[in-house]
Amino acid sequence: MSERRETSESFGALFEQAGGGRQERRRFHVGDKLDVTIVVVAQNAVFADLGGKQEGYFERIDLTDPDGKLLVAVGNKVSATVAAIDRGTGQVRLSPLFIRNAEGEALTTSIGLGAKGQAPVLVEGARVKGSVTGVERYGVFVQIAGTQGRSGRGLIPTVETGTPRGADLKKHFTVGQEVEAKIVNIDQEGKIRLSVTAVARDEERSSFEKFKDGGSAEAAETGTDKPKADGKKAPQGAAKKPEPRGFGTLGDLLSKKKK
Repeated sequence: MSERRETSESFGALFEQAGGGRQERRRFHVGDKLDVTIVVVAQNAVFADLGGKQEGYFERIDLTDPDGKLLVAVGNKVSATVAAIDRGTGQVRLSPLFIRNAEGEALTTSIGLGAKGQAPVLVEGARVKGSVTGVERYGVFVQIAGTQGRSGRGLIPTVETGTPRGADLKKHFTVGQEVEAKIVNIDQEGKIRLSVTAVARDEERSSFEKFKDGGSAEAAETGTDKPKADGKKAPQGAAKKPEPRGFGTLGDLLSKKKK
């Protein structure tokens, strides 16, 4: 009898080690904070991997910007909270907090609307406005507009403030001052790093692109390579022949020689 029990226990252990045992599903509760990965984007919902072969979903509108543009793609990492759990199916509905960009993806410049009645969704790469809440030697703390508490508070490190090296930040920033910055990073703990200089770099890049595009359009309008009426192209930068130098009449030359 004991031998049979030992045999069944050993088979059970081998079965579990081989992955044949039923994996216990994680039990979620409303309010739980999770880091999830987007796996499917559907028409009305966006599905995320919760781990352990479990999936949750976001309402699509919760992950859009004010213009209706979707802010995520497959592979994005999203920090979220459990908003609701269907008692019948166990399906988990999520509410987004932060969106991190997938590796190699171009950064967006918008923030999300967020769930109804909730704070806006903060997105890496978005330009935001906020109020200075504190000035320290190592940087400036900013409360992002539309948010409350630490989850919406970011730090502009000294090197990202756009001030001269060694400058006293308290002479450049005051509590309550409104600033515009770019979200350059949101770490796993939800700490937000902001940058003022990144905004300036983006504006310079945008101005250069507009200038470059405008220059190309102007060249097309002036028609540097535009053909003439006879079908031949106009010469590009043809050098002008030098005019012959005037020496005057023979009488002028003889009078100069006598002098």
